[in-house]
Amino acid sequence: MTRYIVTANKLNKRSIIPASLPNPANIAGMVFKGFIFEGEEADPADVPNAALGKWFKDTDGFFYWGGAVTPITENTDAKLSADKISMATGAKLSTATKFLPYLLETFDKFTINTPVRQLCFLAQIGHESAGLFYTEELASGKRYEGRTDLGNTHEGDGVKYKGRGLIQITGRGNYQWLTKDFQVDFVTAPTMLGGKNATLCSPDQLKYATLSAGWYWNNHDLNKTVDLIDLQFPIDEGDNLVHFKILTRKINGGYNGLSDRISRCKAGVDSFKQSS
Repeated sequence: MTRYIVTANKLNKRSIIPASLPNPANIAGMVFKGFIFEGEEADPADVPNAALGKWFKDTDGFFYWGGAVTPITENTDAKLSADKISMATGAKLSTATKFLPYLLETFDKFTINTPVRQLCFLAQIGHESAGLFYTEELASGKRYEGRTDLGNTHEGDGVKYKGRGLIQITGRGNYQWLTKDFQVDFVTAPTMLGGKNATLCSPDQLKYATLSAGWYWNNHDLNKTVDLIDLQFPIDEGDNLVHFKILTRKINGGYNGLSDRISRCKAGVDSFKQSS
């Protein structure tokens, strides 16, 4: 048997394969993004309409439309994969694939090397970037003008050094700090940290958008925070929720988008829990 993971936000499971979609008949229940099941590809002879593509049958005899299902490869549990990234961030699989090498580099560089560290990192950047899409703050940055606490001491610094990267690095001071640590001149070329959105980024922009998020994570000692989270228990209850809220506050300064951050974490938890 092969293990499969649901990649759509939600998916009907059916007692038989319908002849057309949408079709409310034969729906036996609903599963959600990140749901994992064991099964096999349905016999093509059992698919009444070839135009609907592949279907998969689980060990209990229920059917799932193949367009919302991805097989889990042998390496999925052993290391980071595009599937896992997509689950935890809400990114399209194609976008997750684009970021995979830079996330692997970031995780190695900043010791984000356990399932709970990786899952929480991905859920948080998934929220901050709207599913690994935005690598630059949508606002102009004028509100940061004159913010000396961010190191904005020159006219125009607010716009020039607005939030960029997957955890929105903001302010001349942080860009200078990054320049020193990475030996890349982000002060002169701030857009190296991200360019509008992932579809418009160069490989270097994708790389530094990702690495800068790891840099922020490391500088705020966030591995220590998430190591207190136990993936065997719900992320939104008890001590897990307490520590996840602390993590969110250290990234956001408050609890903006907490429910969305939790939802992304919950969507990816099954695939990462398998690695625990």
